[in-house]
Amino acid sequence: MKKITLKISAFLLLAMSALQVNAQNCPELFIDSGVYKLATCGLDSELFMTINGATGQLEWAAEITTAPDNATQLWTIQDHREPSGTGYVEITADLSALNAGSWTMIVDQSTYDPPGTDTEIRINARTGDPIADTSDANYGYDQFQRRKATGWSGDGNNALFAKPPGQGNFRYSVAPTAAGDQVLFQNGGAINDIRFIFVASLSTKEFDTSSLVINNPVKDVLTIEGLNQSIKQISVYDLLGKQVITNNPSYDKTSININLSSLNSGLYIVKLEGENGASFTRKIIKE
Repeated sequence: MKKITLKISAFLLLAMSALQVNAQNCPELFIDSGVYKLATCGLDSELFMTINGATGQLEWAAEITTAPDNATQLWTIQDHREPSGTGYVEITADLSALNAGSWTMIVDQSTYDPPGTDTEIRINARTGDPIADTSDANYGYDQFQRRKATGWSGDGNNALFAKPPGQGNFRYSVAPTAAGDQVLFQNGGAINDIRFIFVASLSTKEFDTSSLVINNPVKDVLTIEGLNQSIKQISVYDLLGKQVITNNPSYDKTSININLSSLNSGLYIVKLEGENGASFTRKIIKE
């Protein structure tokens, strides 16, 4: 009896350890609007949602860490501009550094049959911004919902649902098996975790940026023109969110040059901060 008890205790200890390891594999959660990488969770080789530059299709791929190609894996997630439900978000990518403009994550309508009888749909991407006009025939196919595995509300969401017209249960459920696989969501079934890997925050308050001119790409010197007295600090962050340069412009300056020669080539975030918590961010490429 004692041996059996010891075996059961050992089994439970191993099970708890395994759960802890699995939980540690996927610590990244969606907390607030910002720029994220979206990755699989718990696979031996993590894969990332990526816009294929050759085909324009959304697929799973190995992580890209060098600019400007890594822009195909950087997703801005924020409240949908005209939501039809609580917690709805739009997911966009800025590929201007690749001369490809803005992109929006969507439900591929060719794989979707209203009113939602499909068991599986493809998630894809298209050029342009999300649609705010509710009378548009394509409205709603770019709506997603950040959720917890047990419900949508609250901080720390770890699941992603698609919300096309007439359907609310499509979710990331089955992990890809290899790079190049399509991004597929299922109707019902298991809810698989998504790694929301935070890259940069978005402005929550705004100030006048109409006169700002920021050179991009940058070789050694970042030049910002059109400064006004409300801008109190200029910072440069790497993709891990580390502040690598900070500068406080003079009160009477309308332009500033910031030396970036010490930085490695890659993608960075320039953040301008003003009064009362106002801020403005811009992605730049350091050549």
